[in-house]
This record gives sequence, C-alpha cells and structure tokens, in this order.
Amino acid sequence: MMATQYKLLTFKGDKGKPTPGILVDNQVVNLSKIRKAPVDTTSTMALLEKWATSNRWLRKVATEVAAGKHKAACKPRSRTSLLPPLMYPGNIFCIASNYVAHRAEMGNKAPMPDKKINAPVFFLKTPRQVVVGEGAKINLPRTSTAIDWESEVAVVIGKPAFWVKKKDAFKYVAGFTILNDMSVRGPSAAQVKTPQDEAFRRDRFRRKNWDGSTPMGPWITPKEFVKDIYDQRIQLWLNGEQMQDGLSGDMWYKIEEQIAYLSQHLTLAPGDVITTGTPAGVGKGRGIFLKAGDKIVTTIGELGTLKTSFVKPK
Repeated sequence: MMATQYKLLTFKGDKGKPTPGILVDNQVVNLSKIRKAPVDTTSTMALLEKWATSNRWLRKVATEVAAGKHKAACKPRSRTSLLPPLMYPGNIFCIASNYVAHRAEMGNKAPMPDKKINAPVFFLKTPRQVVVGEGAKINLPRTSTAIDWESEVAVVIGKPAFWVKKKDAFKYVAGFTILNDMSVRGPSAAQVKTPQDEAFRRDRFRRKNWDGSTPMGPWITPKEFVKDIYDQRIQLWLNGEQMQDGLSGDMWYKIEEQIAYLSQHLTLAPGDVITTGTPAGVGKGRGIFLKAGDKIVTTIGELGTLKTSFVKPK
C-alpha cells in the first residue's frame, strides 16, 4: 500500500495546549488520540528525537486516515489554529549572504566566496524568544524602525550529525519548513561613517534577535515528500505587493555543504534548524521597512504558505 503524504505540525489543542499533529488531506490529526503509538507523542520535538521510528509510524497513520480511519482524532484544518511546528528548536543556525543577488542588493559587489579557501558564515537565533507560527501578530521592536524580512528554506535535522560528509548530509534531514529571518537593519559596509555604525553593523545578535523575529511554519514537510529542494520558488508579498521571487537552487553554499561544515564543529541534534539564506527582494534594497498594520505572506513551493502581521511595539 502506497504511503500517504503528510505534514508534521503543532496546533492549539484542549485549552490552547500545544499539541503535535499531522495534516492529511486538509484534516489535522491529533496524534495524542491515536492509540498504541510506538513513540512519544507529547511534542513534535519528541517525535524528531526518534525520527526514523516516528516517520514510519506517521506514514502508517496518514495512510489509515486517508482510508477513513481515526475519525475521532481528526479535525478540519479550517477549525484548527496552528502554532510553530517546533516549540522550540534546539538551535537555529542562520547562514549569512548566501544568494548572489541578495548580497548585491545589500551593497556588497564583491564576488561570492571561493569555496576552496572560505567557509560559510553562520549566526544563531534564540528559539524561545524569537520563534512564532502561522498567523502570528508580531510586535515591532522598540529599538528600531528599520525592520526587514528574509524568506528562507529551513532544514530540520532528524538525527545526531557529527563530521558528516556532503554526500551523506541528507540522511540526517527530517524535513523542511519556511522561516522568515527578520532583521533590524543598519548601515552597509559602504555606509559606515562612525565607530558606532561599525559596531552596530557587526552586532548580528541584536539585529537578529528580538521577540517574534522568526516566524516559522506552517508545518514541516518530510524530505521524502519534496521532489527537489533545489527547485522551490521562494516568494514573499508585503500588503499584496510581491517583494521576493527567487529559486532555492540559487543558494551559494548548498544544504549539504552547510550541514557538513556545521557538523565539523559540533553535533547537530534532532530538532535543530538550519536556515539557508534569502534571495533578493528584501526591504532595505528599496528603502522599505515594516510598520504596524503590515501583512506578509511567504510561499515556498511544496513547503506551503506562512502568513504574519505586525503591530505596534509593546
């Protein structure tokens, strides 16, 4: 029997409690209501900790749901409120300037790094503070009015990975989701005029970490249900006007290179997330920044659509 496709997600269950589920044919399946689960179903993180076993079981459950079983555990997607698919990732590793056109729009006209002598540059985000899910209303930070977007393919790790070879990298991937790596913008290298400008430009921590700065979702698509992760169209609309329209295959350091590099330095754990960079079309290149009342819609090929809106600072 052919396995039915599913998406892994988290939704608001009883009394708003974060509850793991899967999406099958527009039905959200409450995994806690499926009897005799061979894995811990208290969270999507618990499922990722035993991903090989979880995935086999979830494929079986999805096939059974498609055949009309487990009706008591199912609810229409339209009657559920989604939360971030991971609450919360162990780590979020973000690669910097990984698309040629985006690098150029940010004022860097130099050639892309020579992979023979250079390594990718990463920074970290703080998951519990920054991650929000589908439909979130995000308070803009008080510290800046120059808030920008970056729609990205995000990779979810499915088993411990240490010193991984590029050819083996995808064996450690559970699936993919959408992530918006939002930023407080400062001057580009060419615009730096004072030591304070330079200090702000180099301080990625405060530019990348503020409450709600990392919308993620709407779900995790297992890797076997994505035909080609390098053939995903990355699109973003701001208030109905398209801002980004790129292709995932244009990333400079590919996913396997990113996993190989990171795993040389530390063990990637199940539930870790790697964001792979953004194509051109961010706000800074046009001098457009987010304001209260704005709405963003991001669609990435087979990965789905993520919607967020913005309100005044707390």
